[in-house]
Amino acid sequence: MPRPGFARWLRLPADLTVVTRGLDTRFHKPASVGPIIARARVVERTERDMVVHAELVDAEGIIVADATARLRILAKR
Repeated sequence: MPRPGFARWLRLPADLTVVTRGLDTRFHKPASVGPIIARARVVERTERDMVVHAELVDAEGIIVADATARLRILAKR
């Protein structure tokens, strides 16, 4: 069975998953009509925790929102 995209993107082994401990979102300006691109990167990772930062960019290349997620890494049951 394929793994969910988010867990695959985080490059977690198949026996691990994540849950959100905290999420801070900042909205900078209204997005224009058109495609929105999400760019994300893992900022920090330990054995139990992970911090991911993401930006939403509109068709004009302007960051319209960004977010930082604090995730807990857990074994799947």
